[in-house]
Amino acid sequence: MTERKSYFVSVDFKEVREMSIPDNEIEFEILATHNEVKELKELFRDTQKDSKGAIEHLGKPFDEWGADDKRSNYDRHLVKIYRFIHELGTSETKDKTEQLETFK
Repeated sequence: MTERKSYFVSVDFKEVREMSIPDNEIEFEILATHNEVKELKELFRDTQKDSKGAIEHLGKPFDEWGADDKRSNYDRHLVKIYRFIHELGTSETKDKTEQLETFK
């Protein structure tokens, strides 16, 4: 059985750290295995790709074709990230994530 460790996740900076830096941003504490951390980092990469695709459409305000799909993909990945954080989270993290619009 793989051991779980405590990690701190910053969704804003798309980081998973072993140390807490609470004064800099909102972070969530999770208890995760090495493979679960890899999966979370992969979700961050997917979100990053989607955000770049959505940003491309900002320079073309009247060319919305495809922009909604890019934004929807970004939103879906973000919801997956928060749900994954909730699933792995400490009780305090679960309380924080349940207050987010994603869970309502």
